Amino acid sequence: MSKVIGITADIYTGATSVINQKLMDFVPRPAVDGVVAAGGIPVSLPYIPKEQINGLVERLDGIIFTGGPDIDPTFMGEEPIPQLGATNRNRDIFEIALIRTAVAKKVPILGICRGAQIINVALGGTVYQDLNSQFPGKVLKHHQEAPGDQPTHFISVNHDSYLFKTVSDNVFVNSRHHQAIKDVAAGLKIVAEAPDGVIEGIENSNASIQGVQWHPENMWQHDSRQLELFQDFIARA
Repeated sequence: MSKVIGITADIYTGATSVINQKLMDFVPRPAVDGVVAAGGIPVSLPYIPKEQINGLVERLDGIIFTGGPDIDPTFMGEEPIPQLGATNRNRDIFEIALIRTAVAKKVPILGICRGAQIINVALGGTVYQDLNSQFPGKVLKHHQEAPGDQPTHFISVNHDSYLFKTVSDNVFVNSRHHQAIKDVAAGLKIVAEAPDGVIEGIENSNASIQGVQWHPENMWQHDSRQLELFQDFIARA
C-alpha cells in the first residue's frame, strides 16, 4: 500500500487572479511530483489549529516540511534584527507543534530548506536570522540568481550518515536561502556542510528526522540522487 505523505503548505498573501482572494494555501508542484515519482501519495497540509494536529498526524505515514518565509526569531528567544525577512508566525506555530507531535509519535519527517531550519528550532536549536551578517566567517553565495533547478555549489557529506548512503559525497546542489541552522538541537547531528562551513544537512540516529538545506524538489527530475532522497524517506515512513 502506498504511503501517505503530508507536505506543508505555504501561503500566498496577495490576491490571486484565480479566485481573487487573499491567503491562498499552496504546495510546490515539484515536491508533489517528487513524492508521486517516489511512490507516495501526497497530501497538502495548510496550517490548522494545534488542537487538531494529533488527529492529522495519525493519518500520515510521513511529513515533508517545505521552504517558505523566515522563522520568527522569538521562537528562539531572540528579537528580530533589521535583516530579517518576512515571517508567518501562524505557520511557525503550526509546524513547530506538528514536528513535536510527529517526533513523539515516531512519524518520520523530512525538512527542505526552511523545513530543515524549523525542525531544528522546534527541537531546541537555533538559526541565523541572516546568514550574511551573522555567520562568523566568509560565506558563499547561498541565494543563487541562477535558475532554481541548476546547482551552484558543492557540499560534503559525512560518510557515517544515512544521507551519505542516499546521495554519497561531494554533491552539487542548488541554494536559495538567507537563513541557516546555527546551533543544532540535541539529538540531531550535522551530516553535510558547504565549503564555507554552513550546515547543509542534519539527521538523528536513525534518520527518522532528516533535513537538507538545498531544494531537491527542483533537481530530482534530472538528478537521480535527489529523487532517492524522496524514495529513501518514503521507505522509512
